[in-house]
Amino acid sequence: MRRILLVVILCLPLRAAAQDVLSVGSGGMQVPVTIAKNTVNPVQGVAFKILFDEDAISTMSFARTGAFAEETPLYEQALQGSGWFSYVALFAAPANVSGQLGVLTATSSLPPGSVVPLTLHPASAMLSNQAATVVETVANGELALVNGSITVSALAAPAGVVATVLNTSRIHVAWNAVAGATQYEVWRSVDGGAFALIRSPTATAIEDATVLAGKTWLYRVRALNGPDVSPFSNTDAATTIVFTDDPLVPQSTRIKAVHVTQMRAAVNAMRASASLPPLAADATIGVGLPVRAQHITALRSSLSEARAAIGLPALSFTDATLTVVKAVHVQELRDGVK
Repeated sequence: MRRILLVVILCLPLRAAAQDVLSVGSGGMQVPVTIAKNTVNPVQGVAFKILFDEDAISTMSFARTGAFAEETPLYEQALQGSGWFSYVALFAAPANVSGQLGVLTATSSLPPGSVVPLTLHPASAMLSNQAATVVETVANGELALVNGSITVSALAAPAGVVATVLNTSRIHVAWNAVAGATQYEVWRSVDGGAFALIRSPTATAIEDATVLAGKTWLYRVRALNGPDVSPFSNTDAATTIVFTDDPLVPQSTRIKAVHVTQMRAAVNAMRASASLPPLAADATIGVGLPVRAQHITALRSSLSEARAAIGLPALSFTDATLTVVKAVHVQELRDGVK
């Protein structure tokens, strides 16, 4: 008897290789950028480029959130051109992060309700480890992209945001009401770090009791009504330093070295929040040494640089050319950091 051996080959579909996913969300004028981890590859470097209608979006910015918010990058750069926005960063830690990387904030002059697509440029998207020995891209099949969109808000950005120091551990933040808003979000930054959400009040003021002394705290606010989110307000700064002899009284308060050293500490706090280096040491400042015009001039230029980097209005100083140091010269500097 002849035996016939039947070999049955089962044709099973090949399983696709695991991919990490870089996504841009959809929503109001601020949308998240997220990383979904499906591999064991470490993520310490990230790069992406967003494409959009150049006539639809006026400005775009990116702020780190989630696991990356408190990290100090080894390298970080954000750029915007006509119809595109790019971001590149490299971190020492963490690795294997899954979740929100940051948020994109856009401004637009289009009518409320307009939807603007946001497209991740495949060739520019990348996740990597710190040494770039492990690199995930769309081209090598290890990275997938999900595009998103923004919807132009019907809510106006809150105006008149003012942060005022109450003492070295409390800051009062107030702003004007926005028509149609049912809630607000207060975001804060310090020492050049990313802005982070700290409160979601329904009122138009808060007291922030989580601040530390000797630092400059930056605040901005946006309005909400359900899924509708406004652009961010102006940024305002408050420095938690209590000055000696405040306010200074012309023809009465005697100038002291402490007035200059305290002012240098306040300006350095502003510069730290603007991601700028501190003032250089000055051996001519100290108890028993005269206060010189050069001290005030250096403080003016250093403070003006910090305010410009933060986006605060420029200051106007009395007596552009100094010959004699007056109370008003120091008081104007104090007012510029409060």
